[in-house]
Formats: sequence, structure tokens, C-alpha cells
Amino acid sequence: MKFPTRLLAANMVFAILLWVGFLLLVGAITAGIAVFGQVSGSVWDPASQLARFYALFTGVALAREYLPMYIAHGQTRRQFGAQAAVTITLFAPFLSVLITLGYLLENVLHGVAGWPQGISRDHLFGSTSEIGLIFAEYAIEFLVWTVAGALMGAGFYRWEGGGVVTIPVGIAMVLVSSGALGTDLRIPFLFLTMLNRLRLDLQESLPLGLAVGLGTFAVGLALAWAIIRDVPLRNRPR
Repeated sequence: MKFPTRLLAANMVFAILLWVGFLLLVGAITAGIAVFGQVSGSVWDPASQLARFYALFTGVALAREYLPMYIAHGQTRRQFGAQAAVTITLFAPFLSVLITLGYLLENVLHGVAGWPQGISRDHLFGSTSEIGLIFAEYAIEFLVWTVAGALMGAGFYRWEGGGVVTIPVGIAMVLVSSGALGTDLRIPFLFLTMLNRLRLDLQESLPLGLAVGLGTFAVGLALAWAIIRDVPLRNRPR
């Protein structure tokens, strides 16, 4: 198997471009809060929740967009499945590095401006200075969210509307991982706020979060592969 340089590099470059724009947007929001009110804590922390959905839709795109393209250009489904698995495995910690770097830059900004740097959500880490735990938490989350997206994307690609059956499975994967990490899903105006009540209250810790996250990731990969291993190629995916 050739190293998936194009598949991985394309997603990394796009992620960096989005991260720069997102960083500037959060910085502008922070400046606006400082001008018209008072900065009481981290703005990057609640904003970074959106990165979960970016990871999710990256997984969806792997199955809905890249799968038919790569197969049409001569790759087997097994070759693509292996490359997609490696891509997710490396892309999740890469995306976590970007999010962690955002916390570091915000720490510098708040330190210079004299603003507090508190967090308002439940996390595996207790402060924005715990860089190792920040990286670990987000890396595990992105692994699970991306493979959940790949599973759902594969389901909808193969069965079209019937792919809706994969949505509860993807949600269950996210909730189990969230419970092991001790993170919440409080995203305003979205249904995940209500789903947060269904999260398993486990004795969160890094070893447990890592074990559950990697286990969930492996299950997601196995289910996605079971769907795409003999999926017919569509001329025009809908």
C-alpha cells in the first residue's frame, strides 16, 4: 500500500486554511467582547466545538466523495479502505495539534491583555495550560467523530436514504467516547445539547478515554469497511 500522501495532504492543507480563518474570526470576536464588554474566560474553548463537526464531515467526505473517485481511478476498495484508515488515524491528531495551538495562542493573548483564561465546559483537562491533556482529549474526540462520519457517509452512499440507520450508531459512538473523556456536548441551538443528557457518566480519565476512544474507533472502522467492501460504484452519488 502506498502511503496516502495525496488524500492526507489535501485534508491537512484544507484544515490549515480553515484554522487560520477560524483563528482570525475568534480573535475578532474576542476583541469585540473586550470593546463592548468584558472578557471573562476562553473564547476559543466554546468555539472549538465546531471542529468536531469539521472532523465529522471530513469522515463523510471520505466515503461520499473520495471513495468513488479513487475507485474510478483504479484503486481497489481494500486499498482505499486501508488508506482512509491511515488518513483518519493521522489526521485526527493533526487537527488536535491545530486546536491545541489555538489554546496556546489565546493564552499568550490573554496574558498580554491581562484577561482571565477560564473554561466553561467539562473537559478531561482543568485549565488551558494543560497542553498534553488538551491534545489527548481532542485527538481522541476527532478520531471518533471522523470515523463516525465515515460510517454514516458509507451508509448513505451505499443505501441512499436507508443510510439513516447508521446515524444512531454514529451518535452512540460519540456519546460513549464523550462519557469516557468527561466532555460535554453543549452546543447551543443544536440537538446535541439534548443528547448530552444521554451521555454515559463514566469515571473519566485519560487511560479510560484512550481505551474507549480507540475501541470505538476500531468498531467504527470495522462497520464502515463492512459497508464499503463490496459497495457498487455510482456514476453520480446523491
